[in-house]
Amino acid sequence: MISKKKFGTTVTAFGVAAGMLLGSAAPAHAEETAKTVQETQKDQADAPATQSETENGNTEEAVVPAVETQETETPAEEPSVPSQDENAASTEEPEVPETPEPTEDPTPTETPEDPNPGEMPEPSPSETPEPTPGETPEPSVTPSPSETPTPVPSETPEPTETPVPTETPAPAPTETPKNDETQADDWIQTIDYGKYISSMKKDLRAGFAQVDKAYAYAKVDTRLNVRESGSTSARIVGTLPAKALCFVIADADQEWVYIESGDVRGFVRTDYLQQGKEALEYVTGTREDQMKLADQVIDPSENEAFPYKKETVYEVKTSTGNGIITFAKQFVGRPYVWGGNSLTDGIDCSHFVWQILTRCGAYDGEYTISGGWRSLGTEVASLDEARAGDVICYNGHVALYDGEGKIVEALNENAGITCDRPVDCDTILTIRRFAADDEIGGTNAEKIWNYFLMHGFTKEGAAGIMGNIANEASTDLNPTLLEYGSTSRTSLSGEQYTNLVDAGIISRDEVIRSSRFGLYSGGRYGYGLCGFTDPTIKEYLCRYTIDLGKSLGSLSGQLDSLMAYLSDYNPNLLDRLKNAEDVDTAATAFMREYEKCADQSTQQKLRTTAAEQIYNVMESYDSPVDVE
Repeated sequence: MISKKKFGTTVTAFGVAAGMLLGSAAPAHAEETAKTVQETQKDQADAPATQSETENGNTEEAVVPAVETQETETPAEEPSVPSQDENAASTEEPEVPETPEPTEDPTPTETPEDPNPGEMPEPSPSETPEPTPGETPEPSVTPSPSETPTPVPSETPEPTETPVPTETPAPAPTETPKNDETQADDWIQTIDYGKYISSMKKDLRAGFAQVDKAYAYAKVDTRLNVRESGSTSARIVGTLPAKALCFVIADADQEWVYIESGDVRGFVRTDYLQQGKEALEYVTGTREDQMKLADQVIDPSENEAFPYKKETVYEVKTSTGNGIITFAKQFVGRPYVWGGNSLTDGIDCSHFVWQILTRCGAYDGEYTISGGWRSLGTEVASLDEARAGDVICYNGHVALYDGEGKIVEALNENAGITCDRPVDCDTILTIRRFAADDEIGGTNAEKIWNYFLMHGFTKEGAAGIMGNIANEASTDLNPTLLEYGSTSRTSLSGEQYTNLVDAGIISRDEVIRSSRFGLYSGGRYGYGLCGFTDPTIKEYLCRYTIDLGKSLGSLSGQLDSLMAYLSDYNPNLLDRLKNAEDVDTAATAFMREYEKCADQSTQQKLRTTAAEQIYNVMESYDSPVDVE
């Protein structure tokens, strides 16, 4: 039996597991360079200011003593952390036995004159030639004539010292080379699925609204610091290379501008940022895809500035219920204005709901008054079935349900936008759903887990299926994965293939019949979460994805197709999986009766191991769906 628990609960974040460059800038300013080394030096109390700081009137960093000493600046044009080459040059000595005379290039970035360790070395003049490792050498020194290992007899130096490596170079495998599929299986055996899934990154922009691009670029010659807040004492979260692209998200007219560039979000000094018409012309002429983005200094999950404004120029899926509520709550405390339509300067209840749903991509219709919402979206039968993001319609009022018993609303002039009133504070006329509720969670693992729990599966049954998916669609549970052999034959990645199908360039019939990409008899090939291969299964895949206007790589569409296929062709298996009490049993049943893979004895061990590891991680995950 399934109950819906805290549907608005923010999904527990799984653990998320940089280098700063510095250099002299023109114009010189403390904000132009990432100062991991420079700032440490500045902490020495009596360090004199650099020449460039003095000449350019820098007031943010250390003040200027009268004496100019150029030694203290050290304007290295290298990363702030000493490079590995420099460390190696100063602390390591080349360990190569036959060292060329140490000339003025002592940096041991490569082993001089050594054979490539990744290849089988030919006999070196300093060692006696050995026969090819693939055959058993005879004790005599003479190599087999069929081998011709080409020793260099003309200059055979006497072996005065032991051969270079104490251990002999790894010989080529004596067994016949494995095909790609066998090698993939060996790789899979080394994976800790539970550890991998627990460290998958969440989408930190979930709940953000997508906004139009406001171009800018770094107006410096070296690097521009991106900080966690608008202060030179704030932590550096990233750096922008010279003329690197960024997008202005907020505070464009302030001293510190809030920008994003790739996964770096934070504040930069407006003096060193080119905005407006000049930036637009430069970016248009240079092209976005040819411009550099910011380099991370800290992980985005540790950056407190990341959610400062829940808006982004990048495409994100915010139309889930939790995404809608996350976005709406950032406006709590803003004013209520009857007839107003500004989320920041004043808005009424119906405009508030319209703005939130529209900007999150859940609704693309025209504005309507509170009464108009009663006939839009999909009706929710009762408050017990309501979820985060649902629209609650009262008499003359409309609000958003947060999934935890309260509503987010533009209430009145005294209260403004609030989020603390109970959902049943007034008589509810109807509840309407606009949110895309088919994918709940921040990672593929969370989304798949929540999907199965929502559809009545036990945790054991969900983990059993996911253990199979991890062996079919890789450890990241990738719904756009194209079978490796097809990728090799066509040079198309799974994502490229998916885009071609979604655009209609690869036809629906080709997806099902597989004439161009096929690897097996009948021209079949695997794609998606379950390596969908059989034409009948792929017919279901198309029916629940592209036929409904979704992407072929839609995670929820693929799972819907799986449920529909099992319901029609193996309802007994579906029932056993929904009521499974043992992870291994569920994983084995799904493998034998649905996947029907080759070498089932080996695959059973791989898939049950994966299922157990996934179960151990996901059992402690605070899912918004729970099973009684």
